[in-house]
Amino acid sequence: MNKTNQWDKPSAIPHGAWSGEFNHPDTRGLLNLQDDCLSFKRFREKRWCYMGIIHPDIIFGCAVIHLGYIASAFAFGFDRQQKKMIQHSQVFVPLGQVRYDQNPETGVCSYKGLWNRLILTHDKNKGKKKIHARFYRPGRSLSADLDVIEPDGGISPMNFLMLMKDNRSAFTTKIAGLKARGQITLHKKCFDLASENTFAVFDWTHGFYPRKTSWNWACGAGFADDGTRVGFNFSSGVYENGLLENTVWINGTPFKTGDIIFTYDPSNPENSWQIKTKDDLINLKFKPEGIRRANDNLGIIKSRFIQPCGSFEGSIQTMGKIILHLSCVGGVVEEHFAKW
Repeated sequence: MNKTNQWDKPSAIPHGAWSGEFNHPDTRGLLNLQDDCLSFKRFREKRWCYMGIIHPDIIFGCAVIHLGYIASAFAFGFDRQQKKMIQHSQVFVPLGQVRYDQNPETGVCSYKGLWNRLILTHDKNKGKKKIHARFYRPGRSLSADLDVIEPDGGISPMNFLMLMKDNRSAFTTKIAGLKARGQITLHKKCFDLASENTFAVFDWTHGFYPRKTSWNWACGAGFADDGTRVGFNFSSGVYENGLLENTVWINGTPFKTGDIIFTYDPSNPENSWQIKTKDDLINLKFKPEGIRRANDNLGIIKSRFIQPCGSFEGSIQTMGKIILHLSCVGGVVEEHFAKW
């Protein structure tokens, strides 16, 4: 497939979207950050790195999150055969336990606690990312050692520099359709994952978001009915100023989509969700298999979310008239409110 797509790198950033390499030393220049770590502005930054794994037997996700004044890390694994969810979450004042390097292609995003750790490593030169996770709780231990690699034929990341409220900015890199290999263990049950049928998604974000933010999100990756590699990242409610991160990857090439409409019953999230674009080029139904949820209130921050794991079915059509039919592509959907 021709690797050209509908995304153009702006000749002069300040804001825009482009596919391919990041091509910046880090995000400080893009976000107009100063080196003064005690600046009040630095305490309004939001940073997170999320990596997800999709396999016929397990759906796994993990993230390191740094909000300046507070940080967190989580990991979950959902056994799709036994319908069992194991999840861990840590919230803490960042006093040396968290590291977040400011380049999505190189460096480390990590949390290291006394008993638990999550280390996400990015090595552009080797074309590889690594996940190392260790979380312990009696009867609910979770560990992962995974290599996340590009598929044969490659895949192009999507980079977005968004204009937010009050002339602030946010930068995010998204990839859906990477491959992965390695092991995940959920309380003594080991999953050996081969790259032939294991997909990965990647979300690296650094920016200035409103104090109160709510959104819907969906991501998935796998094979369409005709064997085409497909991945997608959709969101609604986050970006107010016209630039959307909604993207479909087809055999590694990103294609943009329009506004996404999420239709579901928040009081019964175990029922089917519908994910569509206004132009009907995307028409997917999501069938939940298991749900992780939380409702945390720590005073200065609140987080309330529901995130079902499961599979997508339906159709995807690009503006270039590529049509794909999906019967069982794994992934997650989400409703999230954050006061941060």
